[in-house]
Amino acid sequence: MVYRPKTVYVSAVVIYFIIIGEVAASIFYGSAKAILVAATWGLFLGTCAYLLFLRPKVTFGDEGIVITNPLQTIQVGWHRIESIEVKYTMSVVVGGKSIHAWGAPAPSRYHSRSVHPSEIRGMGIGGTGQIRPGDSPRSDSGAAAYFARTYLENFQNGKLIGCESDIAINYIGGGVAIASLVLALAFYVLGF
Repeated sequence: MVYRPKTVYVSAVVIYFIIIGEVAASIFYGSAKAILVAATWGLFLGTCAYLLFLRPKVTFGDEGIVITNPLQTIQVGWHRIESIEVKYTMSVVVGGKSIHAWGAPAPSRYHSRSVHPSEIRGMGIGGTGQIRPGDSPRSDSGAAAYFARTYLENFQNGKLIGCESDIAINYIGGGVAIASLVLALAFYVLGF
């Protein structure tokens, strides 16, 4: 199961439309230099929009969780997870270190005021009647944390088998972003 907020698609589409509009305007009204500069900045901004909005996600599986952040993909087996937190984002604690999921951000601190007690019934959040904003089932971090806690509970009950842990670096995304930024800054310094 893959979890990613739906609002990121809207943000990415808006940014891509702006980039396409700027590049198209330079094609119709600018010189060759202007087209080259606009295309380079468009590549940089488009890559950043992909890395920040479209790439982050949380994938839940029977064997473990895969947290995909802009420049890293972290796979952790359920047997290594000590706890699941929801302070700034949904995060898993492994070996005393928190691994934050960019794809499951927490809402503002005022979000908990709008949560009705019936919404959290059966989620195992606690009987105090108050929850942290990040635990709200209507927030991205709360929904992702609920799925993670369910999978972790099933694993602890002996129904699942854990997977190996791994960290993969997104060299291509980071390289394209850095290369396009360097090229765009070079054009700026050269007076294009």
